[in-house]
Amino acid sequence: MKELPQADSVRTFDGKTYELHGFIGIEKASGETIQLTQLYYRIRTVVCDAHVLAKRKNPDDELIHVKKRKKILQ
Repeated sequence: MKELPQADSVRTFDGKTYELHGFIGIEKASGETIQLTQLYYRIRTVVCDAHVLAKRKNPDDELIHVKKRKKILQ
């Protein structure tokens, strides 16, 4: 997914949320940094501008681009 580095944040299957800064993800709670390439297959949801860009239902599935952008309530 080519839009991934421009996304704001991603959420993983283990419940962690990472803010994206280019190809680096910074976990919100602990400040842990990880490269996006190492994080890719753990990503469940991709968010940009408070809208869901892509989702994955199961860890073995590929990221699927969401056609209709859903607004995330904060």
